[in-house]
Amino acid sequence: MRPHSEEDRSLGTLMSLATALRVQAARTVLFQSAVAQSVGLNATDFNCLSLLDLEGPMTPGQLAERAGLSRGGAITTVIDRLQKAGFVRRRPDAGDRRRVIVETVPEAFAERVDTVFTDYRAALGKLLSELTPEQQELLLDLTNRGNEIFHAETLRLQARA
Repeated sequence: MRPHSEEDRSLGTLMSLATALRVQAARTVLFQSAVAQSVGLNATDFNCLSLLDLEGPMTPGQLAERAGLSRGGAITTVIDRLQKAGFVRRRPDAGDRRRVIVETVPEAFAERVDTVFTDYRAALGKLLSELTPEQQELLLDLTNRGNEIFHAETLRLQARA
């Protein structure tokens, strides 16, 4: 039996990495769903709340587009539920009073959502602190570039639907 070549080992590592990334994606979805349930939301509502927290205030149409929802009743229902739960508020758009802007209620988000991530952040912080600064920078770069690929692929798939 011949020893494995460098190319064989590299291909094996890439295949293992692809599998590990799929596992990570699945576990992330399940974790986000568990977080949503723990704060009394469904996964779609929590996803919209997360988008508002990460990207800032936006119109219902912009939120619908970012979340891949229909602009009509679906997004209105999501916003209604989030508002009733105290996570978001609607305010008139200062530039166009016919439009509405949806924004998070920072106190509610901090009190009810951020606290759920405390243990996760501590464990992840411990893991990341074991890396060298160079490894942390590489991981940050790969994560950011991977996120851009996810975003582009999401848009591509949404356009096909």
